[in-house]
Parts: sequence; C-alpha cells; structure tokens
Amino acid sequence: MTSKSCTRIPELYGPVIAVDGTYLKGRFMGTMLVATAQDGNEQVYPIAFRNGDSENNLSWEWFLDFLKGALGHIDDLVFIFDRHASIEAGISKIFLDVTHTIC
Repeated sequence: MTSKSCTRIPELYGPVIAVDGTYLKGRFMGTMLVATAQDGNEQVYPIAFRNGDSENNLSWEWFLDFLKGALGHIDDLVFIFDRHASIEAGISKIFLDVTHTIC
C-alpha cells in the first residue's frame, strides 16, 4: 500500500527514503515493511508499507519493486536503512543506480 502523495515524493519530501521492518505481535503476526520520508516541516511520513511473513530477501524485493513502480524514477534518490542484509540486497537488485547507506 502506498499513500496518494507517493508520486509527489521529490517535491514533498526530497530524495531521501528510509526503509525498515518491524515484527508484529498479537492479532496480526508477521513483519511490517515500511518506507518513510521527511516532509518540509521535518515530520516523518509513511509512503508505503506491507505486511509480510518475514523480513527476508523475497519480501524486501517484492516491497522495493512495488515501491519503485509507485515512485518511478527520482533523480539523486538515497535510501537509508539499518544493517539488515535483505534490505541491502533488495535495494542493490531493484534500484540499480540509487545510492544507499546505513544509519
């Protein structure tokens, strides 16, 4: 799922997107994969999210491929993420010419 403003990411948020996953507990089990950006008022805004069975290569590749389709091409896009190997592998595979770094 993406927000309606997803196609306006560059003008609204700039070209930096943070991605991460968190484990869900309770009624909804699994993993929530999330992409967020910061708006002009320095507020964090979710731009896409997905429930998955786990935080693995396949889940991240699907999520990032969907995100790429929703965003289209963005000049000077940068991804930031934790040191999760599946995120790095997915970004390297799906976003070939995009800078990515750890936070």
